[in-house]
Amino acid sequence: MSSRRGFSNMRTRGSLHPPNAMRKKGKQKAGGRTVADEYEDELPEKLTQVPRPCPSGPISTYLVEGLYEKRGDKREETLTFMIEGLNRNLSKNLLEEKFATFLYRCLNSVKKGSTKEVNNSFHVIGLLATIVGCEDKLSEIYRELLPVLSGALKSGSTTIKILDCLAIVAFFGATNPDETENAMHIIWEYLNPELGYDVNTKNNSAELLVAAVYAWLFLLSSMEGLRLSYTYWKGAISYFSNLLDHDNKLVCGAASEALALIFETGSLEKFWNEENGSSPSYSQMQQSLGAHLLKKVKCAYKDLRTENNADKIRNVVRYFESSHVLAESLVVKGKVLTLSSWHQIIQLQFLKRFLADGFKKHMEENEKLQNLFEFDPRKSKNLGPELYEATTDKIFVRFFMPEERDQYMLTKEQRKKERLRRSSIVDKAQTQLMTKHRLLSKELKRCHYDFESEQQSRSPD
Repeated sequence: MSSRRGFSNMRTRGSLHPPNAMRKKGKQKAGGRTVADEYEDELPEKLTQVPRPCPSGPISTYLVEGLYEKRGDKREETLTFMIEGLNRNLSKNLLEEKFATFLYRCLNSVKKGSTKEVNNSFHVIGLLATIVGCEDKLSEIYRELLPVLSGALKSGSTTIKILDCLAIVAFFGATNPDETENAMHIIWEYLNPELGYDVNTKNNSAELLVAAVYAWLFLLSSMEGLRLSYTYWKGAISYFSNLLDHDNKLVCGAASEALALIFETGSLEKFWNEENGSSPSYSQMQQSLGAHLLKKVKCAYKDLRTENNADKIRNVVRYFESSHVLAESLVVKGKVLTLSSWHQIIQLQFLKRFLADGFKKHMEENEKLQNLFEFDPRKSKNLGPELYEATTDKIFVRFFMPEERDQYMLTKEQRKKERLRRSSIVDKAQTQLMTKHRLLSKELKRCHYDFESEQQSRSPD
């Protein structure tokens, strides 16, 4: 897809036009203002918001010139147009071609823009990380954004867009589990002010708390339990258990799903602080914690039965009762995507909220999301008769390994980074494969248990 075609539908619909970066300037007056500026100030609000005619020419020209505008409102208009355009047409070629310009002009807007311009910049960067496929570019986004986002959280000017951008950038841009956990730890410090933040975050709104919890869970959903740190997440179970008593129902729902995802990792000892130095076996820990949390989640569910958010907690209650996740389904282009694990459900919820109206388009065209959920809406289902029924499913994972660069053209440090980058890709694929094996094993055990129960119910007394 060319850069011009990427936003072609946007330009013909007329609902939102590119920023008028090439508009002729009005006559200059004293104080640096123009006649056109004063004229717009005098117009009624509805008239000043009427879209201007869209000039002809490559759309990339208007985007680049709009991002270089000196006036903040023009840059803000450009960023808004980019978000709307990328939600309707992914324009991967355009983003790859102008990647450096888009990334660093967005960072420039973050440094000196208004609150809305900063939020739009973080949103555009998140879309870059979601769409761009080049590993080097994704790693560059991670390196550039992590200190910026960390500083924004510590400054006390936190917004939901900052938390979303941090989660998206680390999810797609981290090259190894350590980088993912670094981003998780930044969010965890924000959730727990006593860990060292100078800014008091205890008085943040419930909406920010929910966004931070789901950003942390989104990154946790990409981690294999065996690779998690033994020191970072001690006390996480107690923290989310206490959040079940929060006054806000959305916070209770997020806390309940956090506990479910932690249990699904199979590494409870990394999230639990043993008391009195006791070291119970994993099965004992799982049983005692499961029973304790089931009581707390049930209490929270009783208070929420009439609320719209009660469905989330009810599903968590069923999970702790049966160790089985209630599957969720989504229809894309007539094809059904079924989610049967907490990590898939968390990922879908987060991406659906971040992409908003563009989620459906991304699921139809974005190969990164299709590979993430192992879903291809273009693949037709085989309706022919099956000659046999397999007793088990063959498990496999698809992953992309970039072409290896010439070792003689690289420095010693670059060769080391190249080895780490390629090994991290393999590690991620192995992690996904192990997760699939674990889920299939649980499903087979459940089916076997259901079969035996049915046989016993049919047998005569």
